[in-house]
Amino acid sequence: MESPTRILLIDDDAVDRTSVRRALKKSGLKHDLTEAPDGTTGLRLAREGAFDCILLDYRLPDVDTFDLLASLLALPGEGHAVLMLTGEADEDLAFRLMRAGALDYLAKAEATPSSLARAIRYAEARRGFQAKLDEARREAEAKSLELDTLNRQKTLLFSIIAHDLRNPFQSLLGLSEVLGKAVATRDHASIERRAKGINDAATQAYALLESLFSWASLQMDTMAVTITDVALGTVGAEVMQGAAEAAADKGLTLSIDCQGTTVRAQRDMLATVLRNLVSNAVKFTLPGGTITVAGQRTGSGIEITVSDTGVGMPAGKVADLFRLDRRSTTNGTAGERGSGLGLLLCRDLVERQGGELTVVSSPDQGTTFRFTLPEAAGAPCP
Repeated sequence: MESPTRILLIDDDAVDRTSVRRALKKSGLKHDLTEAPDGTTGLRLAREGAFDCILLDYRLPDVDTFDLLASLLALPGEGHAVLMLTGEADEDLAFRLMRAGALDYLAKAEATPSSLARAIRYAEARRGFQAKLDEARREAEAKSLELDTLNRQKTLLFSIIAHDLRNPFQSLLGLSEVLGKAVATRDHASIERRAKGINDAATQAYALLESLFSWASLQMDTMAVTITDVALGTVGAEVMQGAAEAAADKGLTLSIDCQGTTVRAQRDMLATVLRNLVSNAVKFTLPGGTITVAGQRTGSGIEITVSDTGVGMPAGKVADLFRLDRRSTTNGTAGERGSGLGLLLCRDLVERQGGELTVVSSPDQGTTFRFTLPEAAGAPCP
Protein backbone atom coordinates (compact mmCIF):
# COMPACT_ATOMS: atom_id res chain seq x y z
CA MET A 1 0.00 0.00 0.00
CA GLU A 2 1.37 3.39 -1.02
CA SER A 3 2.34 5.63 1.90
CA PRO A 4 1.00 9.17 1.89
CA THR A 5 3.34 11.98 0.89
CA ARG A 6 4.26 13.94 4.03
CA ILE A 7 4.05 17.64 3.17
CA LEU A 8 5.03 20.67 5.24
CA LEU A 9 3.50 23.97 4.08
CA ILE A 10 5.27 27.12 5.32
CA ASP A 11 3.26 30.24 4.44
CA ASP A 12 2.28 33.26 6.52
CA ASP A 13 -0.87 33.97 4.47
CA ALA A 14 -3.89 32.03 5.80
CA VAL A 15 -5.78 32.51 2.52
CA ASP A 16 -2.91 31.08 0.49
CA ARG A 17 -2.59 28.13 2.89
CA THR A 18 -6.31 27.43 2.41
CA SER A 19 -5.90 27.55 -1.38
CA VAL A 20 -3.01 25.08 -1.26
CA ARG A 21 -4.94 22.83 1.13
CA ARG A 22 -7.93 22.74 -1.25
CA ALA A 23 -5.76 22.19 -4.31
CA LEU A 24 -4.03 19.24 -2.66
CA LYS A 25 -7.37 17.78 -1.62
CA LYS A 26 -8.68 17.97 -5.20
CA SER A 27 -5.44 16.69 -6.74
CA GLY A 28 -5.97 13.08 -5.74
CA LEU A 29 -2.47 12.98 -4.27
CA LYS A 30 -2.46 10.87 -1.13
CA HIS A 31 -0.86 13.09 1.47
CA ASP A 32 -0.51 14.25 5.08
CA LEU A 33 -0.32 18.03 5.34
CA THR A 34 1.25 20.00 8.19
CA GLU A 35 1.00 23.80 8.16
CA ALA A 36 3.29 26.46 9.61
CA PRO A 37 2.28 30.18 9.71
CA ASP A 38 5.88 31.47 9.73
CA GLY A 39 9.46 30.48 9.00
CA THR A 40 10.50 29.95 12.61
CA THR A 41 7.67 27.51 13.23
CA GLY A 42 8.29 25.82 9.90
CA LEU A 43 11.96 25.20 10.69
CA ARG A 44 11.06 23.81 14.12
CA LEU A 45 8.50 21.43 12.61
CA ALA A 46 10.99 20.33 9.93
CA ARG A 47 13.52 19.53 12.65
CA GLU A 48 11.02 17.59 14.73
CA GLY A 49 9.33 15.61 11.96
CA ALA A 50 10.12 13.81 8.72
CA PHE A 51 8.68 15.30 5.52
CA ASP A 52 8.88 14.17 1.92
CA CYS A 53 8.24 17.64 0.53
CA ILE A 54 8.29 21.19 1.88
CA LEU A 55 6.20 23.89 0.22
CA LEU A 56 7.94 27.16 1.09
CA ASP A 57 6.52 30.63 0.55
CA TYR A 58 9.11 33.02 -0.85
CA ARG A 59 8.17 36.03 1.30
CA LEU A 60 7.99 35.40 5.04
CA PRO A 61 7.99 38.26 7.55
CA ASP A 62 10.20 36.70 10.23
CA VAL A 63 13.10 35.14 8.27
CA ASP A 64 15.23 35.56 5.17
CA THR A 65 14.02 33.03 2.61
CA PHE A 66 17.48 32.04 1.42
CA ASP A 67 18.68 31.53 5.01
CA LEU A 68 15.62 29.41 5.79
CA LEU A 69 16.10 27.40 2.60
CA ALA A 70 19.73 26.70 3.55
CA SER A 71 18.68 25.62 7.06
CA LEU A 72 16.03 23.26 5.69
CA LEU A 73 18.44 21.69 3.23
CA ALA A 74 21.06 21.26 5.98
CA LEU A 75 18.79 19.18 8.21
CA PRO A 76 20.02 15.60 8.81
CA GLY A 77 18.68 12.81 6.66
CA GLU A 78 18.57 12.22 2.94
CA GLY A 79 17.74 15.86 2.19
CA HIS A 80 14.43 17.57 1.66
CA ALA A 81 12.49 18.22 -1.54
CA VAL A 82 11.81 21.95 -1.20
CA LEU A 83 9.29 23.45 -3.62
CA MET A 84 9.08 27.26 -3.67
CA LEU A 85 5.69 29.00 -3.86
CA THR A 86 5.51 32.69 -4.78
CA GLY A 87 3.13 35.30 -6.01
CA GLU A 88 5.88 36.84 -8.17
CA ALA A 89 6.68 35.97 -11.77
CA ASP A 90 10.43 36.60 -11.62
CA GLU A 91 12.62 34.24 -13.68
CA ASP A 92 15.84 35.60 -12.17
CA LEU A 93 14.51 34.95 -8.67
CA ALA A 94 13.47 31.45 -9.68
CA PHE A 95 16.97 30.78 -11.03
CA ARG A 96 18.59 32.02 -7.81
CA LEU A 97 16.34 29.85 -5.65
CA MET A 98 17.06 26.78 -7.77
CA ARG A 99 20.79 27.51 -7.51
CA ALA A 100 20.36 27.72 -3.73
CA GLY A 101 18.91 24.20 -3.63
CA ALA A 102 15.17 24.46 -4.25
CA LEU A 103 13.98 21.65 -6.51
CA ASP A 104 11.19 23.60 -8.20
CA TYR A 105 9.53 27.03 -8.38
CA LEU A 106 5.77 27.44 -8.75
CA ALA A 107 3.77 30.66 -8.97
CA LYS A 108 0.75 30.58 -6.67
CA ALA A 109 -1.49 31.65 -9.54
CA GLU A 110 -0.47 28.47 -11.36
CA ALA A 111 -0.93 26.15 -8.36
CA THR A 112 -3.87 24.19 -9.74
CA PRO A 113 -4.56 20.75 -8.24
CA SER A 114 -2.90 18.95 -11.13
CA SER A 115 0.11 21.27 -11.45
CA LEU A 116 0.73 21.24 -7.70
CA ALA A 117 0.56 17.42 -7.48
CA ARG A 118 2.81 17.11 -10.54
CA ALA A 119 5.36 19.56 -9.10
CA ILE A 120 5.44 17.67 -5.79
CA ARG A 121 5.95 14.32 -7.53
CA TYR A 122 8.70 15.72 -9.75
CA ALA A 123 10.41 17.36 -6.75
CA GLU A 124 10.35 14.05 -4.85
CA ALA A 125 11.72 12.21 -7.89
CA ARG A 126 14.55 14.73 -8.29
CA ARG A 127 15.36 14.49 -4.60
CA GLY A 128 15.62 10.70 -4.89
CA PHE A 129 17.82 11.02 -7.96
CA GLN A 130 20.07 13.54 -6.23
CA ALA A 131 20.38 11.27 -3.19
CA LYS A 132 21.48 8.38 -5.41
CA LEU A 133 23.84 10.69 -7.30
CA ASP A 134 25.38 11.92 -4.04
CA GLU A 135 25.81 8.34 -2.83
CA ALA A 136 27.46 7.37 -6.12
CA ARG A 137 29.76 10.38 -5.84
CA ARG A 138 30.76 9.46 -2.30
CA GLU A 139 31.46 5.88 -3.36
CA ALA A 140 33.54 7.10 -6.30
CA GLU A 141 35.53 9.44 -4.05
CA ALA A 142 36.14 6.62 -1.57
CA LYS A 143 37.30 4.31 -4.38
CA SER A 144 39.53 7.06 -5.77
CA LEU A 145 41.09 7.59 -2.35
CA GLU A 146 41.57 3.84 -1.93
CA LEU A 147 43.22 3.55 -5.35
CA ASP A 148 45.41 6.56 -4.62
CA THR A 149 46.55 4.96 -1.35
CA LEU A 150 47.25 1.66 -3.10
CA ASN A 151 49.24 3.47 -5.76
CA ARG A 152 51.34 5.26 -3.11
CA GLN A 153 51.90 1.94 -1.33
CA LYS A 154 53.02 0.34 -4.58
CA THR A 155 55.40 3.23 -5.26
CA LEU A 156 56.80 2.96 -1.74
CA LEU A 157 57.30 -0.80 -2.09
CA PHE A 158 59.11 -0.44 -5.42
CA SER A 159 61.23 2.36 -3.99
CA ILE A 160 62.32 0.22 -1.07
CA ILE A 161 63.10 -2.74 -3.32
CA ALA A 162 64.96 -0.59 -5.85
CA HIS A 163 67.05 1.38 -3.37
CA ASP A 164 66.95 0.36 0.28
CA LEU A 165 67.00 -3.40 -0.23
CA ARG A 166 69.64 -3.21 -2.95
CA ASN A 167 72.18 -1.38 -0.77
CA PRO A 168 72.80 -4.11 1.85
CA PHE A 169 73.08 -6.76 -0.85
CA GLN A 170 75.61 -4.65 -2.72
CA SER A 171 77.55 -4.42 0.53
CA LEU A 172 77.32 -8.19 0.99
CA LEU A 173 78.70 -8.81 -2.49
CA GLY A 174 81.50 -6.30 -2.16
CA LEU A 175 82.53 -7.34 1.35
CA SER A 176 82.44 -11.05 0.54
CA GLU A 177 84.76 -10.45 -2.41
CA VAL A 178 87.21 -8.50 -0.24
CA LEU A 179 86.89 -11.14 2.48
CA GLY A 180 87.93 -13.83 0.02
CA LYS A 181 91.09 -11.91 -0.84
CA ALA A 182 91.84 -11.31 2.85
CA VAL A 183 91.52 -15.05 3.54
CA ALA A 184 93.93 -15.79 0.70
CA THR A 185 96.50 -13.40 2.16
CA ARG A 186 95.78 -14.49 5.77
CA ASP A 187 95.10 -10.88 6.78
CA HIS A 188 93.29 -11.60 10.06
CA ALA A 189 92.52 -7.97 10.90
CA SER A 190 90.92 -7.46 7.49
CA ILE A 191 89.05 -10.75 7.77
CA GLU A 192 87.55 -9.71 11.11
CA ARG A 193 86.59 -6.25 9.81
CA ARG A 194 85.00 -7.58 6.62
CA ALA A 195 83.16 -10.34 8.47
CA LYS A 196 81.62 -7.74 10.79
CA GLY A 197 80.62 -5.65 7.77
CA ILE A 198 78.94 -8.68 6.19
CA ASN A 199 77.08 -9.38 9.42
CA ASP A 200 75.89 -5.77 9.67
CA ALA A 201 74.71 -5.76 6.04
CA ALA A 202 72.92 -9.08 6.47
CA THR A 203 71.25 -7.84 9.68
CA GLN A 204 70.09 -4.69 7.89
CA ALA A 205 68.70 -6.68 4.95
CA TYR A 206 66.92 -9.15 7.26
CA ALA A 207 65.35 -6.38 9.34
CA LEU A 208 64.13 -4.65 6.19
CA LEU A 209 62.67 -7.88 4.79
CA GLU A 210 60.87 -8.53 8.09
CA SER A 211 59.34 -5.07 7.98
CA LEU A 212 58.37 -5.50 4.33
CA PHE A 213 56.67 -8.83 4.98
CA SER A 214 54.80 -7.50 8.02
CA TRP A 215 53.71 -4.35 6.22
CA ALA A 216 52.63 -6.30 3.12
CA SER A 217 50.57 -8.66 5.31
CA LEU A 218 48.80 -5.66 6.84
CA GLN A 219 47.99 -4.13 3.46
CA MET A 220 46.64 -7.45 2.16
CA ASP A 221 44.69 -7.92 5.41
CA THR A 222 46.21 -11.37 6.01
CA MET A 223 47.53 -10.65 9.51
CA ALA A 224 45.09 -11.93 12.13
CA VAL A 225 44.41 -9.70 15.12
CA THR A 226 43.58 -11.58 18.33
CA ILE A 227 43.33 -9.21 21.29
CA THR A 228 44.33 -10.64 24.69
CA ASP A 229 45.61 -9.45 28.06
CA VAL A 230 49.30 -8.60 27.65
CA ALA A 231 51.77 -7.76 30.43
CA LEU A 232 53.34 -4.56 29.13
CA GLY A 233 56.33 -4.85 31.47
CA THR A 234 57.20 -8.31 30.18
CA VAL A 235 57.02 -7.29 26.52
CA GLY A 236 58.93 -4.09 27.24
CA ALA A 237 61.69 -6.00 29.03
CA GLU A 238 62.06 -8.42 26.08
CA VAL A 239 62.32 -5.50 23.66
CA MET A 240 64.90 -3.73 25.81
CA GLN A 241 66.94 -6.91 26.11
CA GLY A 242 66.98 -7.22 22.33
CA ALA A 243 68.22 -3.64 22.00
CA ALA A 244 70.77 -3.89 24.82
CA GLU A 245 73.81 -4.71 22.66
CA ALA A 246 73.20 -1.90 20.15
CA ALA A 247 72.56 0.52 23.03
CA ALA A 248 75.75 -0.57 24.84
CA ASP A 249 77.80 -0.02 21.67
CA LYS A 250 76.65 3.62 21.71
CA GLY A 251 76.84 4.10 25.49
CA LEU A 252 73.08 4.52 25.93
CA THR A 253 70.96 3.86 29.01
CA LEU A 254 67.77 1.84 28.58
CA SER A 255 64.97 2.40 31.12
CA ILE A 256 61.57 0.77 31.53
CA ASP A 257 58.71 2.00 33.71
CA CYS A 258 55.64 -0.16 33.12
CA GLN A 259 55.88 -3.11 35.52
CA GLY A 260 52.50 -4.32 36.75
CA THR A 261 50.67 -2.77 33.78
CA THR A 262 48.45 -4.99 31.64
CA VAL A 263 46.89 -3.92 28.36
CA ARG A 264 44.46 -5.37 25.83
CA ALA A 265 46.56 -5.93 22.72
CA GLN A 266 47.89 -8.40 20.18
CA ARG A 267 51.18 -9.44 21.79
CA ASP A 268 53.32 -9.84 18.66
CA MET A 269 52.02 -6.59 17.18
CA LEU A 270 52.74 -4.70 20.40
CA ALA A 271 56.23 -6.18 20.55
CA THR A 272 56.89 -5.21 16.93
CA VAL A 273 55.77 -1.63 17.58
CA LEU A 274 57.95 -1.26 20.69
CA ARG A 275 60.92 -2.97 18.99
CA ASN A 276 60.76 -0.59 16.02
CA LEU A 277 60.34 2.50 18.19
CA VAL A 278 63.17 1.53 20.55
CA SER A 279 65.43 0.67 17.60
CA ASN A 280 64.61 4.05 16.08
CA ALA A 281 65.42 5.77 19.38
CA VAL A 282 68.78 3.97 19.61
CA LYS A 283 69.58 5.08 16.08
CA PHE A 284 68.99 8.78 16.75
CA THR A 285 70.36 9.15 20.29
CA LEU A 286 73.91 10.32 20.93
CA PRO A 287 76.25 8.46 23.33
CA GLY A 288 75.31 9.07 26.96
CA GLY A 289 71.62 9.47 26.17
CA THR A 290 68.63 7.64 27.64
CA ILE A 291 65.74 5.72 26.10
CA THR A 292 62.63 5.01 28.16
CA VAL A 293 59.60 2.79 27.62
CA ALA A 294 56.76 3.69 30.00
CA GLY A 295 53.10 2.87 30.59
CA GLN A 296 50.81 5.23 32.48
CA ARG A 297 47.11 4.96 33.33
CA THR A 298 44.90 7.66 31.83
CA GLY A 299 41.17 8.17 31.59
CA SER A 300 41.04 6.29 28.27
CA GLY A 301 43.37 3.39 29.10
CA ILE A 302 47.12 2.87 29.27
CA GLU A 303 49.25 5.47 27.52
CA ILE A 304 52.43 3.84 26.23
CA THR A 305 55.41 6.06 25.46
CA VAL A 306 58.82 5.47 23.94
CA SER A 307 60.97 8.53 24.56
CA ASP A 308 64.61 9.41 24.00
CA THR A 309 67.04 12.25 24.64
CA GLY A 310 68.24 12.15 21.04
CA VAL A 311 68.74 14.65 18.26
CA GLY A 312 65.01 15.25 17.72
CA MET A 313 63.29 16.53 14.58
CA PRO A 314 62.01 19.87 13.25
CA ALA A 315 58.24 20.35 12.95
CA GLY A 316 58.27 19.89 9.16
CA LYS A 317 59.83 16.45 9.40
CA VAL A 318 57.50 15.38 12.20
CA ALA A 319 54.50 16.29 10.02
CA ASP A 320 55.78 14.05 7.19
CA LEU A 321 56.74 11.00 9.27
CA PHE A 322 53.62 8.97 8.43
CA ARG A 323 53.04 10.20 4.87
CA LEU A 324 53.47 7.66 2.09
CA ASP A 325 54.09 10.36 -0.50
CA ARG A 326 56.87 12.06 1.46
CA ARG A 327 58.95 9.20 2.74
CA SER A 328 62.41 10.30 3.70
CA THR A 329 65.24 8.62 5.58
CA THR A 330 67.96 10.05 7.78
CA ASN A 331 71.13 8.31 8.88
CA GLY A 332 71.47 7.70 12.60
CA THR A 333 74.05 9.30 14.88
CA ALA A 334 76.48 6.47 14.08
CA GLY A 335 75.64 6.36 10.38
CA GLU A 336 72.87 3.76 10.75
CA ARG A 337 70.62 3.53 7.73
CA GLY A 338 66.88 2.86 7.54
CA SER A 339 64.07 2.58 5.00
CA GLY A 340 61.50 4.81 6.68
CA LEU A 341 59.12 1.85 6.58
CA GLY A 342 59.32 1.04 10.29
CA LEU A 343 57.22 4.00 11.45
CA LEU A 344 54.55 3.33 8.80
CA LEU A 345 54.40 -0.25 10.04
CA CYS A 346 54.13 0.93 13.67
CA ARG A 347 51.28 3.28 12.80
CA ASP A 348 49.33 0.56 11.01
CA LEU A 349 49.92 -1.98 13.79
CA VAL A 350 48.79 0.47 16.48
CA GLU A 351 45.65 1.32 14.49
CA ARG A 352 44.88 -2.40 14.07
CA GLN A 353 44.77 -2.60 17.88
CA GLY A 354 42.43 0.39 18.18
CA GLY A 355 45.03 3.05 19.03
CA GLU A 356 46.60 6.05 17.34
CA LEU A 357 50.35 6.65 17.14
CA THR A 358 51.46 10.25 17.68
CA VAL A 359 54.85 11.90 18.04
CA VAL A 360 56.26 14.99 19.72
CA SER A 361 59.79 16.10 18.88
CA SER A 362 62.07 19.14 18.81
CA PRO A 363 65.65 19.53 17.55
CA ASP A 364 68.17 18.61 20.27
CA GLN A 365 65.30 17.96 22.72
CA GLY A 366 64.58 14.33 21.93
CA THR A 367 61.50 12.52 20.63
CA THR A 368 58.49 10.85 22.25
CA PHE A 369 56.16 8.44 20.48
CA ARG A 370 52.90 7.63 22.29
CA PHE A 371 49.75 5.59 21.83
CA THR A 372 46.95 4.41 24.11
CA LEU A 373 45.58 0.88 24.49
CA PRO A 374 42.74 -0.35 26.75
CA GLU A 375 43.71 -1.52 30.21
CA ALA A 376 42.97 -5.18 30.92
CA ALA A 377 40.23 -5.88 33.41
CA GLY A 378 41.06 -7.56 36.70
CA ALA A 379 44.35 -7.77 38.58
CA PRO A 380 47.45 -6.59 36.72
CA CYS A 381 49.99 -9.15 35.58
CA PRO A 382 53.30 -9.18 37.42
